[in-house]
Amino acid sequence: MRMLKMRGVRNVLLASGTLSPIQAFTFNMGLNFGAILENEHALKQVPVLTSIVTRGKHGGLVGSFQNRKNIEYVSDVGESLIRVMETTPQGVLVFFSSYSQMDELVEVWKKTKRGASDSSETFWEKMEKTKKIAVEPRAKEQLAAIRLRYTQGVSEPHGAALLAVCRGKVSEGIDFCDAESRAVIIVGIPYPPIHDERVVLKKMYLDDLMGRNDLTNERQSSRDWYQMEAFRAVNQAIGRVLRHKNDFGTVVLIDTRYASAKPEMFPKWLRNTISRCDSNNCALKTARFFKERGHLIENSKSEYIKKQAKTCKSFRQVKSQSASNPKDDITDITLEDMFSPANMIIEKKEKIEPRPIKYESSSSSVFSLPTNEDELKVKKWEQENDSQTNVSSSSDLNKRKYKAETPGHSSGQHEVSGSEPPKKKKMVLLTRETLPEKYQNALNIPTSELTKGMSLDNQKQFVATLKGYKATTMEWQEVFQRLHQIFIPDRPDLFISCSNILRSEDKMKYIRKSLGMKINY
Repeated sequence: MRMLKMRGVRNVLLASGTLSPIQAFTFNMGLNFGAILENEHALKQVPVLTSIVTRGKHGGLVGSFQNRKNIEYVSDVGESLIRVMETTPQGVLVFFSSYSQMDELVEVWKKTKRGASDSSETFWEKMEKTKKIAVEPRAKEQLAAIRLRYTQGVSEPHGAALLAVCRGKVSEGIDFCDAESRAVIIVGIPYPPIHDERVVLKKMYLDDLMGRNDLTNERQSSRDWYQMEAFRAVNQAIGRVLRHKNDFGTVVLIDTRYASAKPEMFPKWLRNTISRCDSNNCALKTARFFKERGHLIENSKSEYIKKQAKTCKSFRQVKSQSASNPKDDITDITLEDMFSPANMIIEKKEKIEPRPIKYESSSSSVFSLPTNEDELKVKKWEQENDSQTNVSSSSDLNKRKYKAETPGHSSGQHEVSGSEPPKKKKMVLLTRETLPEKYQNALNIPTSELTKGMSLDNQKQFVATLKGYKATTMEWQEVFQRLHQIFIPDRPDLFISCSNILRSEDKMKYIRKSLGMKINY
């Protein structure tokens, strides 16, 4: 950073580089700044590849409101996304102009096939094959579950993609670094809603100022302000791609209108990285960019797991089980803790034999359990989406997969191999064809239902079991036995539902053992 020697300076305001265009920022602040300095990036060579995709297979990519329902435009955008997802490792952030635009495009992608053949897969099916897809919810309380789905997917071999909205909950205020933001894709230009009352009043105010004869004050036209507001949202989203000096990634702007924008609309550090291309060349350049950094990507995979493990370190510590109030036993247990990627790789402890648990008497019957409603909403959405596909197809797209490591396989179960490295243990799948319908129904029961009508003694036993499992002092076999005593024979459906609170590799084993014992209802 350049150092300026200035006399008489009393205040210095340091602003983010994503606040470009800076002239609009200073004008809206309404302050007279004595000097303005806009620096280059701290790095001499910015490790970012920025591509403006101007054309697709069918023509120019203009994401105007009138063109949003054009099937050729929607198909070209979908194909461009797929090509970038295929060539980008780990995490991809995709930002749309608005929730309505995102919803409309996703709906069409789910119905539209990529090729002319009836057997061809849809755009959405191809995206789900390429990346684990998560979609930003409108409701704030659902964001934690969606972000958890995304972070889990990032650590998987093919990575994940998070579909979000500019000016939304994801584009500002959340730190996606390294593996979580290898690519930032922006579809269209996020202009403010033109009929919004605040937008209309702001434009009227600026037009009124422009009509005055006073030439002493700086002015800004309503058109310039409207465009600058859109690019400020774009720059905020772009800022997700580079979070520290060792970070790197690509930025893809899918709209031909970006090519005609003034350079000062973008952050100064980004301007020299921008090039124009069609969707095919964009995919080629993206693949080359990450191929040159293959060793860095491999290193970041292990670093990402370590980072997640460090974040969840407190969750793996053994907690005291001598709380006087049953409510206190589960205060710090959440589903996010249970399904954390770091918890999935915890080293297994030696098997602990079932042991009696002594409880202190308590007159309090207050009990609370975190629910899995957010996860079920996501699951319901996935199932509704899956139900639209051809259930008779042998494609894995229509299968709900439950995975677990197993040293071998038994008859009647499906074995998956080939794509897995030979040293890895084989994977066993339970699909909709192999898992009984009653089990599927039980897995959809909200966690909040588990303790309804449960006696206080069983509540204590239940909470203590969860705590022991969370602290990794209790294996899933013991969890199975303890929960079996609580729920069988009265509520076998809730016993199956309890598998939702286990880590993914244990959940499968829990369900398999339930099937083996022929637990039914």
